[in-house]
Amino acid sequence: MRNIIGVYGLLASGKTTFSKTLSSYINALYISADEIGHLALTSKKDDIVNAFGLSILDEDNNINRKTLGRIVFSDKKKLKKLESISHPFILDQIKKIIESTDKDIVIEAALLHRIKIDKLCNLKIYIDSKVSSIVSRLKNRSIDEDKARKLIKIQRDVKIKKSDADIVVKNMRDYKKLLVITKKIGLQYGSERLYKKQRRRQITYK
Repeated sequence: MRNIIGVYGLLASGKTTFSKTLSSYINALYISADEIGHLALTSKKDDIVNAFGLSILDEDNNINRKTLGRIVFSDKKKLKKLESISHPFILDQIKKIIESTDKDIVIEAALLHRIKIDKLCNLKIYIDSKVSSIVSRLKNRSIDEDKARKLIKIQRDVKIKKSDADIVVKNMRDYKKLLVITKKIGLQYGSERLYKKQRRRQITYK
């Protein structure tokens, strides 16, 4: 039986590094829900413009992600409106990719449950990181602390869903340690330990 692995966690928690590295170790296909979300801005452009107005378009008549972000991240109703347009598209595209291959798949999606991608997965991995570390990483991406904490707050439901994970990866140290943990999981892939879910126990790697 092939595996569909969902990797989730707060923004800037280390999901991309973990997901891409694990995919390489286990020879799985890597899917980024975030990248597909960017495609939604093109494919669902008319619907998004109808919902938010022409002001979100740049000089080339494309949706300006920063402008749209400022609108939705300051208004929960508008964020839900955008998600009602983009999330079905993301889910549909991921389903199509899954159906197009026989390989195991690693899906990186911060909003795994919100988009309902979790329903496609038989193994879910949560990347856990300190808020202070996340804020620091976001600062390195030119996002000030106030905005960083607001973005983290918006993803409160992601943290709550930590309990739904089969595996929790504690990314509490540095990049090298995360790679060591990822390699360990890769080496144990398919083993009884990795699938303790069958015994209804969450596994933690740290």
